[in-house]
This record gives sequence, structure tokens and C-alpha cells, in this order.
Amino acid sequence: MSRCNSLSRRRSLSTQLFGGFAAGTPVSRGSLWAIVATVLLAAIAVTPSSAQPSHVLIVGGLGGTPEHTQRFERYLADTRRAFVEQFGVNDTRVTVLAENALSDRQFVDGVSTSENIASAFAQLGQATGSNDDIYIILFGHGSTDGTSAQLNIPRRDLSDSDYAAMLDGLDARRIVFVNTASSSGPFIRSMSAPNRIVITATRSGSERNETVFPRFFVEALSSATADLDRNGELTVAEVFRYAAENTARDYETNNHLATEHALLDDNGDGNGSELDELNEGLDGALASITRLSAGGAVLAAIGTTDRPEADALLKQKSQLEIDIASVKSQKSTLEVDAYYAELEGLFVTLARVNERIEGLTTAGQ
Repeated sequence: MSRCNSLSRRRSLSTQLFGGFAAGTPVSRGSLWAIVATVLLAAIAVTPSSAQPSHVLIVGGLGGTPEHTQRFERYLADTRRAFVEQFGVNDTRVTVLAENALSDRQFVDGVSTSENIASAFAQLGQATGSNDDIYIILFGHGSTDGTSAQLNIPRRDLSDSDYAAMLDGLDARRIVFVNTASSSGPFIRSMSAPNRIVITATRSGSERNETVFPRFFVEALSSATADLDRNGELTVAEVFRYAAENTARDYETNNHLATEHALLDDNGDGNGSELDELNEGLDGALASITRLSAGGAVLAAIGTTDRPEADALLKQKSQLEIDIASVKSQKSTLEVDAYYAELEGLFVTLARVNERIEGLTTAGQ
């Protein structure tokens, strides 16, 4: 579909939707969710550049064997390439730390010792602000002593509590922390906080076998099939879903008992959700609006003179999506009528903002 046709289709749907609200037509609960679906499918979720990944730290642990070292090297290189080439992150804002055996690779910025990792976090603290997004991704072998979990790195390991303390020192709009290693489950409890998305390859420290999840996680970053709704954008939720689904399928295909169960937590309660639990409304809302890439079609169609207004509207749109995610995460604690009423108000406002954005794209064509 061409950009112009795509924009016209969205304008038509948005006009129908917005017109219905403007006329004051009563909306039943069932109709509301049909409308909600229309909004989400019709609108391109274009956000300011600050909503794309701003800073990325990728850490590789000890391979232990040449085979694993080569595998982790591939994960590190492919992940870095995806953020720079697919998602447009300036390569000066991507830091890769790896074991000594990979320290001479061109894409590696240093050895993944505890001191260098702490230094990388300190640099993030100096370079980022409240409008930035931070992505931190760990690859390697994990372990646990029953009370804490670690990624196995050169010399002294850092525990989940150590990483949590370093995260607390960062000022960011949103932090996405992904641990793809074995025994990574305890990181959910330690990392969880508001405006954070935490993903682990396992649901507990006792899932100690080598994980399949990182292979599909990296694949999702550069695979068009991971864009499940085919809207030209890739969200953290879509990456998680792709990786978790394909991990489970891999075990089934090989007739093996699954020894890992990935978790996602994004509501700050310290309890991660497996893939089939995301639809229950506790986790997944924030991840579904956190985009690694933006389609850019609407922004490109907006004229230069309208950019200030467009920037303000896009920021308002982003905040509305965050508010919607927050309400959805409270579904189990709100009364049914209050829950739907809050969502209805937010979606009506979102429809109006989308209408104004689409009006600017019309003027810019």
C-alpha cells in the first residue's frame, strides 16, 4: 500500500470514528471495544524521535567454549546492527561490552567486567535525560545461588541487585532491560519499577539450561515477520511475543520438554507474565506502545511550518498512550464501570489528537 493510500485509509477510519463521538452518539461497552480496535488499527503510531531507542548498552558474558563465544559474538553484532541500521540509533549511543576473547572485534567497545559495566551505566547517567529511552540487553550464561542471580562475566559477577542499583541511578523516560540468559527469572523482581519493561528468558532461577530465547529475540529485531500487525513498526511487545512463541515452538518441534519460560513485566509490580498471560491485562500494555522503530509516514507528510504544532500533538499522543497503558494495567483493581469509563475518555481524546495530526498531513501534501 502506498503512503498516500495508507494515510487516506486512516483518515477515513478516523473521521468515521471521531464523527461518531462528536455527534454524541451513546456508546455501549461492546461498541466501545469495536471502536478501540478501530483506533488502534487505523492510526499510525508516530512519535517524536525521542520515543525511539536513544541509548543502548549490550553486554555479553563469558562463552566458556569456542562455540558459545562465537554464538554470543553473533548475538552482540546482530543486535548492535539492528539498533543502528534498523532503528536509526546513532552508533555513538550504542555501547557493546564483551568477554576478553572478543575485545579486538571492531564493534566491541570494551571488556564486560563489572568495573566496565558500572562505568557504562555511569556514562548513561550523564548522557541521558527524562525524555530518553534506554535499552540494556544481556547475553550469556546465567546462574543463581538461591538468593540472587548473575550473568557470568569476566572476574567478579554482578547480581540482579547490583544491576537494579545501577538502574536506579538513571534518569530516563523509559528503560527496557532484557536478560536473555539462563536463571534470569529473579531479575524481574529486582528490576521492576514504573516506566520500566523487564524481560527475562526464564521464569525462575532454577531454569538453568542454556536458553533458546536469545536466538529468536535477536532474530525478531531484524525480522519483518516480528511486526505482527504489519504496520511498519516494531514494538517491544511484538519482539517479546515473536521470541517467546518461537522458543516454545522450537521445543515442540524437537520434541523436548521446555526448560525455559520467558517473562515480561511492565506494570512495576515485580511479577512477570508469560506470553499467554499478557491478555489478562496486568502486563504488556506499556510494551505494546514502546516502539523500536517508527514508520514515519505521517511525520514525513507534515509541512515544515506545521512541525511545532505536530511535535506538541505527537507528545500529547505519546502521553495518552502511556495513560491508556497505565489504566489497562489496573484492570484487576478498578471497578468495571470505572475502568471502561476511564478508557473511553482517553480513547476519545486520542481520536481527536489523531484527527488533528491527520489534518496536518493533509495540509502538508
